[in-house]
Amino acid sequence: MTDTTYTPRFPVPKGACDCHYHIFGPATRFPPNPEIQHLMPDALAADNAKMRARVGIERMVLVQVGGYYLDNQPMLEVLEAEGEKARGIAAYDPNIEADEVESLNAAGVCGMRVSPGRDLSEERMAEVWGIVTRLARLFEPVGWHIQFWLSGHMRDAMLPRLKDVTVPVVIDHLGLFRPERTPGHEGYDAFLRAMESANTWTKMSGADRVTRDGNYENAIPIMEDLIGIAPDRLVWGTDWPHTPERPPLAEGEEPMTVAYADVNENKCISVLADACPDEATFKAILVDNPARLYGFE
Repeated sequence: MTDTTYTPRFPVPKGACDCHYHIFGPATRFPPNPEIQHLMPDALAADNAKMRARVGIERMVLVQVGGYYLDNQPMLEVLEAEGEKARGIAAYDPNIEADEVESLNAAGVCGMRVSPGRDLSEERMAEVWGIVTRLARLFEPVGWHIQFWLSGHMRDAMLPRLKDVTVPVVIDHLGLFRPERTPGHEGYDAFLRAMESANTWTKMSGADRVTRDGNYENAIPIMEDLIGIAPDRLVWGTDWPHTPERPPLAEGEEPMTVAYADVNENKCISVLADACPDEATFKAILVDNPARLYGFE
């Protein structure tokens, strides 16, 4: 969005980091996985740079879109071009080997995003935990973390086990809890308990995803709960370019191109500022915590 009427109550500090964004395209060079149902318009590094300038962001963490591409090459080209101000999170690959981890690490990648799905069968849960354990063993020597996209019953089942992962874990998008459903929600209580563990972080991103009708400020109580528990293990991100919720296509339907959601990043960072008790906390979430987690100088 171009609307800049939202100004955070604290100035955006030097070195502020957008810890969660994506790049799509150019489709002419990086065609999507043929199995993808929903195609996204190009959202390029130059477009992202304009958004960062508008918000006041200097550093960024590019999360490779899982499943959309067959490899990490689109992310790696951006990391090479952006240099030391950028880090990357690799797409999910349960079969990755140590040599590829080392190669990606040298290119500025510092973690992998894992989305376990929704199958809660005993067999699938054992498989998921086996994969997480294997990845943690591979990642520990290079200081990588595991970023989890968790929702619904799978999220609630995984949360109590995160403390046993031997590398840092990062939970996406405020745990994807809707504010109106948190009171008395056993899963939300488990989320807050998980955040008491020294290895567990959360991205204060996705306020637009967990709220309705553009009322991002409704996510502030969740942010305040997290700040009260672990202000030193929180980071923030825009989630640019804001992919919309996409229902599965009906059988026989052709892949379709969908528009990005209309999200105001200035409002997103303003909501973060409103959730912070003071400017020092705002700076910690935008600068100090990302520097520790992602290895910025």
